[in-house]
Amino acid sequence: MTTEQLKEVLGNYKWTLLVAFIMFAMVGFGYKLARILDEGDGKKVQAQQETIAILSEENNALTTKVNQLEVAMELAKLEAENIATMLSEQRKELEAQQELLSFYERVMAPEKSDEGFAIEGVEVFKLSDNTYQLRLVLLQSKQQKAVINGSLDIAVAGKRNGEPVTLKSGKSNLLAEDVKYRFRFFQAVNVTLTIEEDINPESISFSTTVYQYKTRKGNYEISVPWNEALSVEIE
Repeated sequence: MTTEQLKEVLGNYKWTLLVAFIMFAMVGFGYKLARILDEGDGKKVQAQQETIAILSEENNALTTKVNQLEVAMELAKLEAENIATMLSEQRKELEAQQELLSFYERVMAPEKSDEGFAIEGVEVFKLSDNTYQLRLVLLQSKQQKAVINGSLDIAVAGKRNGEPVTLKSGKSNLLAEDVKYRFRFFQAVNVTLTIEEDINPESISFSTTVYQYKTRKGNYEISVPWNEALSVEIE
C-alpha cells in the first residue's frame, strides 16, 4: 500500500496524526540515541581522565624517586671524593713518617747503613729570579758516635748559552764560603744560593773531608739532579 492509498483510507486528519506520531517517535528515538551516545562518550572521557590521573600520579612518584636517586648519587660521589682525598693525605702522611723513621734509623741504628757520613733531604726552593734556598741534613751513622767536623763544598753545574759552567761555594757568587759543620748525631743546613739568571742548573753536588777532631776519617761526595732537588713550595 502506498502512502497515497493509506492517506485515502485514513483521511487527512488521521493521516496528519499518524505523521505527527511518527515524527515524534523519531525525535524521541533520536534523543534517546543521543543520550546513549552522550553517556558512552562521558564514560569514555571519565575513564580517560582517571587513566590520566593514575599515570600522572605514577609519573610524579617516578620523578620523585629519580630526584632522590640523583641526590643520593651526588652524595655518594662527594663521599667518594672525600674518601679519596683523605686516603691521599693519609698516604702522604705515612710516606713522610716512613721517611722520618728511616732518617732516625740511619742516625740511631748505624748497623743498617754502610756510610759513616750522609746527606739527606736535599731540597731547593726558588725565592726570586736568581736566589734559591737550599735545605739539607748532615748525619753521622756510626755505632760509636763521636763529634765530627769539616767543611761542605757545594757546587751547581749547568749551562750558560749552551756552554758548561760550574758555580762553587767560596769561589763564586753561589755562596760566600763553604758550609762549616760540627755535630755528633746530625746537623740541619739552610743557606741561600745565588745563581745568575742566564744559567740553567742541571745538578747540585756536595763534597767534604770528614774529620774526627783533627783526625781525617774519609771523604764523601754526592750529586743530585737539579730537577729532583727543586721543590715547588716552601714548607
